[in-house]
Amino acid sequence: MVDTLADPHILQLGTVGSRSIIKFGADVAITIAKQSYPSYVDIANFDRYDMIIGTPFMRKHGVLLDFKKNRVIIDDTILPAVRVELGEGDARLHRYRVTDKKRKQE
Repeated sequence: MVDTLADPHILQLGTVGSRSIIKFGADVAITIAKQSYPSYVDIANFDRYDMIIGTPFMRKHGVLLDFKKNRVIIDDTILPAVRVELGEGDARLHRYRVTDKKRKQE
């Protein structure tokens, strides 16, 4: 069940001009590798993301991101990291870093 917050909060992200408003929240069960984690989540509109898991959840459940071995560890459960391959027609692939654009123009 989604609850409307009595006092919506502005969510300022780490880049200039990136912000959203948190108007809703919900108690949900997050299921990862057949393990269910009851959690409260804030609901905000993020382009290209289904969910962002925050530091409090990661600390509570001992989440480790192992980039060398391409895996994620949650509560001592090891999960393979999955690279999502998007099709050529997917607009999300057409984002470039500013430095990439400069290199191509030179």
